[in-house]
Amino acid sequence: MSLTQTAWRWHRWLGWAVGVQVLVWVSSGLLFAWLPFDGWVKGADDLKRPVLALKQLPASQDGIDAARVASLVAVATPSGAAWRVGLKGEKTPRYVPLSGGPWTPPDAPAVEAFARTLLKAPLPVLAVERLAEVPARLFIVEETGGRGNVWRVRFDDTFGTRLYFDGTSGEFLTHRNEAWVWYDFFWRLHIMDYTGGDDFNNWLLRAASVLSWALVLAGAVLAVLAGRRAWRRRMQA
Repeated sequence: MSLTQTAWRWHRWLGWAVGVQVLVWVSSGLLFAWLPFDGWVKGADDLKRPVLALKQLPASQDGIDAARVASLVAVATPSGAAWRVGLKGEKTPRYVPLSGGPWTPPDAPAVEAFARTLLKAPLPVLAVERLAEVPARLFIVEETGGRGNVWRVRFDDTFGTRLYFDGTSGEFLTHRNEAWVWYDFFWRLHIMDYTGGDDFNNWLLRAASVLSWALVLAGAVLAVLAGRRAWRRRMQA
């Protein structure tokens, strides 16, 4: 079998093996290049993130002993800015309002009012929902990374803006919309990680990259051989 026949056979079978994935890589790359990432995907055109004015944690609040504090994070909630306090020996954090008053868990109206303050322009609210689990989109996209017990506020706009909040505290978690869903969907296809969406060095991707390299190599060999034949015909003419 000649080199041309061998290269052509390899090129054909490798094309069948990885052709679809190569098309996915090119198509997703085109999407990544043209879809406005900060403005649409990350929501910078719509989202106005809360600004926190920090104060010192009260020395004693709801029985919190400073010696037991393992973590301390300032968060924005429907009840105002608060400290999220992680205590040694306790899995559930406590919340201490920066105002020094008692902590009140938020309800749906409070979450909706808070969500409205996070938008640069007013949008009609479609629904305020308390979700134990967030349904997957396009079969593989998880808008909250698998996190449940959340509030979801859905708005009526072009991209279907959704804001997610912690189900217990109302702490703002993340912004999502349809642009983000499609970006994440193609990202998972691009890196061939269909579960977590963050492992870009998995064995599927490694195998596909080797096969794709072989496909390109076989094509390069065919191109060189075709060029050599054309040059010989030109020299004989």
